[in-house]
Amino acid sequence: MKRLRDYLELSFEEIYTVDRPTLGRNADVSLIRALILSIIRYLGFNAASKLYHAGMYFGGELGVSSIDDMKEIFKELGIGIINIVSTEPMVIRIEECVECSGLPNIGKPVCYFDAGVIAGCLEGILGSEVKVVEKNAVLWGMTIANLRYIHYQIKYCKIIL
Repeated sequence: MKRLRDYLELSFEEIYTVDRPTLGRNADVSLIRALILSIIRYLGFNAASKLYHAGMYFGGELGVSSIDDMKEIFKELGIGIINIVSTEPMVIRIEECVECSGLPNIGKPVCYFDAGVIAGCLEGILGSEVKVVEKNAVLWGMTIANLRYIHYQIKYCKIIL
């Protein structure tokens, strides 16, 4: 039985080639959010896990080799601006998050794909498995001096269930 990935014979490297002479490389943030919301509504119960693991796969494919590389690629792709809040435990703050910045407070996490991308990047950098957990975010009503952000706590582990 063929899997979906067998039908989509494209690599991440190939999708970076964009032929849009009028519109260019960028798409509106609302399109990205609509895509993610549609996936969440379509997949229902499994959506969070699927988005996290899809992000993890993508993050691993980015091939970053340092935290500075990760910061640069997040900014370049427009995912957000990364700041390291602490190293023990490791806490990462993302400002201007593509998934949630400017959305209303709904009291729960939604940035599953971003969390997965961070996990995939960090696993490549650290050479060990990690789990990234959204701790507080814009949608939880968190602000600092009117700057909206999201915090992720990084948990090092041998097996991610």
